[in-house]
Amino acid sequence: MAQFLKCPHHVFDSNKVYYHVYVYILPELRPFLPVFESIEAKKLVEDDGEEMIQKILDKSNNKLRMYGSAKELAENLKIFRNFSESFRLFQSSTYPFNASSVIYDSLKGNKYLCKPDIYTIIHNIALHTINHEDTVMLHLLLAKVLKSKIGRTDGPVEFVEFDEKMFDEIEKEMREVENKTHEQATAQLEYLEKFVLNKNYAAIISKVRELNPTIWDDGMANAFLEQLQPLSNTEIGKQKEYIFDMLIDSYIMNCIEQIMAKRATLFMSTRKSCPITVRLFEDGEERYVMTEELYHALNRLSTGSVRLETQSDGSVPNAMNFEDVKAEFGNIIQKIEFIRTPILRSKHRAVPIRAHFPGQFVIPAVDHFFEFWRNLILGLKLFQIYQCSDWEKFAPFFHNIENVLYVEKLFRRHLQKEQYFLGSGFCFEIVVSDSLQLYEVSTINEVRNAKKNGFTAQDLKNELKYLGLTVTFPEIQDYAEAVYEGIYKAKKKRYLRTCDLFDAVENCQLICVLNRIPNYQKFLHSQKGCKRVFGYKCEHCEKEKDVQKTPDIQDSMKNPKIESSNESASNQYSQPALSAPKDCDKCSESSKSLEEAENELKMSKDQLKEMQQKITNTEKELSYLKKENEKIVQSEAKKTEELAELKEELNNEKETNQEKEEEILKASKENEELQKTILKLTAENEANERVIQKLLDRITDLSANNRKTSKIDEETIEESTPNASVISKNAPLIIDCLICSSQIKAGQEVIRCPLCKRRFHSNVIFSLFSICAFKWRKDHTQCPACNGDLPGI
Repeated sequence: MAQFLKCPHHVFDSNKVYYHVYVYILPELRPFLPVFESIEAKKLVEDDGEEMIQKILDKSNNKLRMYGSAKELAENLKIFRNFSESFRLFQSSTYPFNASSVIYDSLKGNKYLCKPDIYTIIHNIALHTINHEDTVMLHLLLAKVLKSKIGRTDGPVEFVEFDEKMFDEIEKEMREVENKTHEQATAQLEYLEKFVLNKNYAAIISKVRELNPTIWDDGMANAFLEQLQPLSNTEIGKQKEYIFDMLIDSYIMNCIEQIMAKRATLFMSTRKSCPITVRLFEDGEERYVMTEELYHALNRLSTGSVRLETQSDGSVPNAMNFEDVKAEFGNIIQKIEFIRTPILRSKHRAVPIRAHFPGQFVIPAVDHFFEFWRNLILGLKLFQIYQCSDWEKFAPFFHNIENVLYVEKLFRRHLQKEQYFLGSGFCFEIVVSDSLQLYEVSTINEVRNAKKNGFTAQDLKNELKYLGLTVTFPEIQDYAEAVYEGIYKAKKKRYLRTCDLFDAVENCQLICVLNRIPNYQKFLHSQKGCKRVFGYKCEHCEKEKDVQKTPDIQDSMKNPKIESSNESASNQYSQPALSAPKDCDKCSESSKSLEEAENELKMSKDQLKEMQQKITNTEKELSYLKKENEKIVQSEAKKTEELAELKEELNNEKETNQEKEEEILKASKENEELQKTILKLTAENEANERVIQKLLDRITDLSANNRKTSKIDEETIEESTPNASVISKNAPLIIDCLICSSQIKAGQEVIRCPLCKRRFHSNVIFSLFSICAFKWRKDHTQCPACNGDLPGI
């Protein structure tokens, strides 16, 4: 479903890109646009028009540098043109449905679609699901059919509940269109073949127009006829191909219309069955509704004859804060679905909003204010052309602007905090042109390009002087650093470019104007636009902050005893002075002294008031400093705590690492000992295996050759161990050393194990065959056969 909400890229043609750029840029810059035919022929685009925009920028004589790169301008245009019924404002007849549809949320959590956006979804589903050889023709015919029907939604803005299952069903039906229409067109072509052979083209056109009169009007029919007539008798196949295409197009559009007819209530204004909705505009923290739209909804809820009427003349839609709506109408509005509608803006223009009245589009008044001044400063270059240090000469001109913006009217009606709208098509330049003829024109300089590594605050100051703005605004360079800092933070890039320099020059001039005209300050503050001017400090915002910090009661409670004593003293001395007779010298002298005393008391009272005010201001400063100090202390305490936690974590990690190192060392030592034991056991095992093998061999020989031996001497039996080999009855006894496996010869010294009676070489140093035995005796004191203790050598 999500893919059907967004407009496909390929339905956007280069002609519309050019027109959107024309509408988006400042009126004073439009003459610098190149002629469309000199850039490129009309064609569909795939990249939101970025390539086309780059060609426009290349041939605009550097007059559009304030809009940045082609990619940035394409992104801003995509935001600017993307609103419901945009084709009405841009007067698009060929590809009107090139905006994305939006699923809105209500305050109750339900999802809604604006009725005109349903046509856009149908348009997108058809383009995604229906295969057509001639894409351009499909776009044209589809737009023609849908635009002929969208007039049914003319009237107040209406919404319907979003039903995804219903659009899934529409998609499924759309996918069946191709096969169905092919069969119908084939059958109809067989019927029309006789007219082809007779060259009765009028009958063919009549039949096609009968199939779908919406798309085959006089213009389309004549264009098709011009394709058929030049073909000769030998090109009948080509004629049939043209006719078949016409039939296919007719049946496709018929199927789409039938799909829409099954759900007729979606595609027309039906006030009785349509839910009662009101758009709730959200701009940051501000939430408000159009008064006309709210009253229309309330009138639908009303069962009596009393009707709510607005005082708007239609050109300036009134608005009402949502909190005031709830306070005034209470539970009545519970039956209304408030559709959350964000206020959208591109960098240079606000996105138009469909007004309550059909065919009208509006934008917030504050956006009109900024767009007007942008054209005045960067388009007309008012303060560069008319360099005048006497600001009073500009007064009549700016008074006219106040009337245009309804500033005075608003304040007379006590609507300082109410938002309101102005028509998006209002032309400010007409008001400007009538007022500028009174002043002498100066030569102007153009904003220069920024360096490759950006520009600095000092570069901005130099640029303001170079542009001649210090003549009208001697203080303008004082705002350069604050403006530069604000733009740099908002941009969040390493270098500020030429388009950012234009923004900086604009904001510096706007701050100077605001500081000179109090009504502009009030207007901007009431419309919540103060923060949109980089580097600007709003006095009204500062006062509101002070009021929040210091309650009004605090002033009346300061030093009441001193004031009352001063007043009583004043009354005490002033009363006799008023009743004293003029003829008495003493009285006159006392009167003079009393007057002097009274004057002194008044002076002291004024001084006391001044002191009280100073004390109050000091207390405010101290209170503010205390709060700041508390914040700093809390911040430092938090940092100290975090540092302590970090140190503790590091210490824990260090201790853990030490324990791990100790375990590794211990394991390493154990491993070394284990290796030694393994080597020892391996050596012993190898020696034992050799002895066992020799014994087995000799036992085999003994059993084979000496089976008749009957009796053996007790000593012989005693020494007939696994290490001894008996060869024959009368042969001498042969005994091997169990350690070195060499023979113990007669006369060699031996050691006898007291436990198992085995014999081993004793004096191995002089034995040529007993080097291994020497090594054994060096490291061991146990018998290798039974592990019994051996006697010392």
